[in-house]
Amino acid sequence: MRVYKGFNKKIQAKHGKGTFQYEKGKTYKEEKSKTRSTGFHAAEYILDCLQWYPIDGKNKFFLCEAGGSIDEEDGCSMVVSTELTLIRELTLMEIAMAAMEYMIIHPKREWEKRERGAYAEKERSKAIGETKIAIARGKHPEVKGEYGTVIGLIVEDEKGNPVAAGVRNVDGIQAKAHQIYSMTEEREWVEVQK
Repeated sequence: MRVYKGFNKKIQAKHGKGTFQYEKGKTYKEEKSKTRSTGFHAAEYILDCLQWYPIDGKNKFFLCEAGGSIDEEDGCSMVVSTELTLIRELTLMEIAMAAMEYMIIHPKREWEKRERGAYAEKERSKAIGETKIAIARGKHPEVKGEYGTVIGLIVEDEKGNPVAAGVRNVDGIQAKAHQIYSMTEEREWVEVQK
C-alpha cells in the first residue's frame, strides 16, 4: 500500500517511542501493528503528516510502501503496518500533487487542512508567508501564491465530484506571484482580475 511519512532533516522519526533512524530503500519490520501503539505509522493523505513535521525547509517527506499487517484508523488517513519501505523523497510539487491525488480519489473523505506549511481549502486558498502549498477545491475555486510556492486547483461538479485539476509552481513562468487563478472544467487556467 502506498503511504507517506514525514521526518526531520536526518530522516528520523521523533514521535512515538523515541527517535528512530530510517534509510531510503531499506525495509523495516515489526512483529505487530496497532494504531497509536505499535508498528510503523504513516498516512494515506500526505497533509496529515504535517501535524508532526511542518513544511519548513528542515523536514523531509517520503513516498513509502506499507506492507505486512496493515491497520487503518477510522476517521483519518493514518495507517500502521508491520513493514515499511522508504521509496523516495518528495519535492514540494510532488507533495502538492500527492495531496490533490488523495482528494480526487477520495472525494467524500475529509480533506480540508490548514496545517503548518500547506492549506487545502474550499473555494479559496493562498500560499503566503509560511505557507508553501495552497490548494483550492470547489465549483469556482481560486488560488494564489508567492514566488517559490506551489498552487493547485480542483474544480467540482454540482455533486461535489472532481471534474478538473491542475498544479503549478509560482515561478513567474508557470504562474505569477500574487496573481489569483481559477480553472475551467476543461482544465484551462484563468487569471482572475479583482
